[in-house]
Amino acid sequence: MITEKEISSIWGGLRVTPYEEKNIDPLVPLLQVEFSNWSLNKIQSYMNLVIGKTNDLSGVLVARNEASYNVGITIYTLQQIGAQFLNLGENESKDDKVYNILVLENIIASSPILEKAVFMALVEGAVKVAEYFECDYLELPSISTDKSFEFVKKKYAPYVEKADNFRTYIRTGNNALKDQFNGEITLNS
Repeated sequence: MITEKEISSIWGGLRVTPYEEKNIDPLVPLLQVEFSNWSLNKIQSYMNLVIGKTNDLSGVLVARNEASYNVGITIYTLQQIGAQFLNLGENESKDDKVYNILVLENIIASSPILEKAVFMALVEGAVKVAEYFECDYLELPSISTDKSFEFVKKKYAPYVEKADNFRTYIRTGNNALKDQFNGEITLNS
């Protein structure tokens, strides 16, 4: 299991750590924003699947402010996708290659005012998780038109492989030149 020490990240005064508690009550206000049409039982069932996974196939990162309030969360899964399905241009001829991808299924901020900072902090934490699991890419919602990802777009622009209206793929340290990636993108930990 990934630990707080291994992926703890700080950006803009926000500390991002894995959520390891079985009790999701502290996350319910944020989850109800994202899943407004779901009942509390459905949210709890979904989170039990995410947090209850044993071999680290999914998880939750939480962004907390200096007062330790939860101001954002992201739910991630680890997936393997064949190059023919990834469709990132250069990969099309490598149809037998399989890529490890950390997918941000949901990314949630407690307030629209905090979205840019929270999303940036959570993406930085997710990059650390992706590197920990030796993923080739980080997949997240489209950053091309969403102003909430402004900081992410500026920092990771050289590593964006595909940013369409649906999803964005960012090369991680496992798929970029490791020294160049770590030299240009400092993860504030």
